[in-house]
Amino acid sequence: MKYARLRVAHDADRRHPMHAFEMQHDDIERATLCHWNAVLDGTNAMVFRVRGDPDPFRAKLDARAATVAYALTEVVDGVFYCCVRDRATDADRQYIDAFARGTLVVVPPVAFEPDGTTRLTVVGTASDIEAAVESLPAGMRATVESVGPYRRRAGAPVSRLTDRQREAVAAAVDCGYYDSPRAGSVADVAAALDIAPGTAAEHLRKAEATLMRQAVDAR
Repeated sequence: MKYARLRVAHDADRRHPMHAFEMQHDDIERATLCHWNAVLDGTNAMVFRVRGDPDPFRAKLDARAATVAYALTEVVDGVFYCCVRDRATDADRQYIDAFARGTLVVVPPVAFEPDGTTRLTVVGTASDIEAAVESLPAGMRATVESVGPYRRRAGAPVSRLTDRQREAVAAAVDCGYYDSPRAGSVADVAAALDIAPGTAAEHLRKAEATLMRQAVDAR
């Protein structure tokens, strides 16, 4: 069994309308799909984590003909969650069908990036992963960012990072802070999150301490 981390590029006319909206709106920074359920009546139920202002997000959901129902949480530290049920479009179904095959499982979360790409992890046999990458519909292209044996330990402790620590680590990975040789800096992480370098360094130190303790405990 293998895992593959993929980055999927979407032509502008193949992006989900909410992803395109998030990219264009200054008050919506980032959205991540945390959980989902494809209902057999042609709708999808999903939970998103969104950093930004919920008011324009709510207005966009209200304006979409595909929206069946939704609910938003209160904003905490600039983050809110949205549970939404909407009607699947043809583009949605083609995207889902590419990964709904054989042994494949999509492991959450799915990140909707500001550059219009989506990032996701799939687990399954090598042949099913290859088939999924090759069967994406026209206007979508997948790049394999990493691949290897899937060895997640059953019952491993769930990471207890705060939302802000998780964002700092994600920004550090994106800018190359953990590359060897290191390509990014704490200042780059701070700029990505619009915070002071000292604050960014503190988030990273606390996140690294938590993850290292969990790694030792799991062993």
